[in-house]
Amino acid sequence: MQRIVRVFVSAMLATIALAHVSMKSPCVRYTPFCDSCPELPPGQSMDNNINAPIGTHESILQPLCKYTTPYAKPAARWNAGSTVSVEFNPHAAVHGGGHAEFSLSYDMGKTFVVIHRELRYCFTGGPSSSNTGTQLSYAIPLPADLPSGDRVIFAWTWVNAIGNREFYMNCADVAISGKDGGSFTGPQMLVANYGPDTPLIPEFNGNYETGIDLYNSRPMVTVTGSSYTNASAPVAAPPQGAGSGGAYGAGSPSTPLPPTPVATIPLSSAPSVPYSATPTTAATGYGGGIPPPAYPTHVLSSVPATGGGYMASAAPVPHYVSAGPARYRARIAAKYKATGCMH
Repeated sequence: MQRIVRVFVSAMLATIALAHVSMKSPCVRYTPFCDSCPELPPGQSMDNNINAPIGTHESILQPLCKYTTPYAKPAARWNAGSTVSVEFNPHAAVHGGGHAEFSLSYDMGKTFVVIHRELRYCFTGGPSSSNTGTQLSYAIPLPADLPSGDRVIFAWTWVNAIGNREFYMNCADVAISGKDGGSFTGPQMLVANYGPDTPLIPEFNGNYETGIDLYNSRPMVTVTGSSYTNASAPVAAPPQGAGSGGAYGAGSPSTPLPPTPVATIPLSSAPSVPYSATPTTAATGYGGGIPPPAYPTHVLSSVPATGGGYMASAAPVPHYVSAGPARYRARIAAKYKATGCMH
């Protein structure tokens, strides 16, 4: 009987780890949900919580991109001007949709420029209180004037419509064949609900214009592409406040973006490093030496709506509670001991 309970507990924890959303293709760093990923960098391991957010409005749980050490080889090779398919893990809890951006970085994650946006209804296609996604793949057009880069980061970021105020981000290492020595200008990627120094985008509560003003007022940034023959330490932007990165974003802004809706737009950044080079690890900061904080496992505290969805509340109400895996094992074990299933 104890073996049955242990198996059940393991299955429960696996289900917990599969909550929320992650990008499946192109293969993101350290995902267990893709069979065609490059070999893991030395000392790294698969992330069974790859679907989890990297932060909430209250705290930063992981650095931008989740992981700052890239794969040694690109997970995908793209041509500027083409349309690429982006797919998401079907084990997803989409929290009623929300705002998503797709961005590129040519400088190892210090600057991200937006090339495409799916605002309001990402994963749902329209207003929804469901936790089940109806659209888990997108065709993303790559601007024709993108610069070439053999070490480019393709990033997906998302602010959920319903539930805890969270910020999600996955990054894939890609190579882009475009304009050699070119540059690209577009809106700076928005970082929100990622620690108290970033803007709070509250629960939508049926209003899908919530937070749209922040996206429409992003400053513009310019990225340039070039190939390096030397290795470079992977560096991710630190939590963004009112510093040189501008108002809550990743990168250095130039001219302000007019407050008009933007659907599909270009990117920006600085030099890239060839995948043949072996990246080193920065001594401090998010780029290396200091491991990212452990992400607390999330479980449902209640089921607020039928059909697996979440009902919008009059005020933001957390639908999830956080705790470490050991606590959850103890809770589940206690539950089944109480029911006489565990001796």
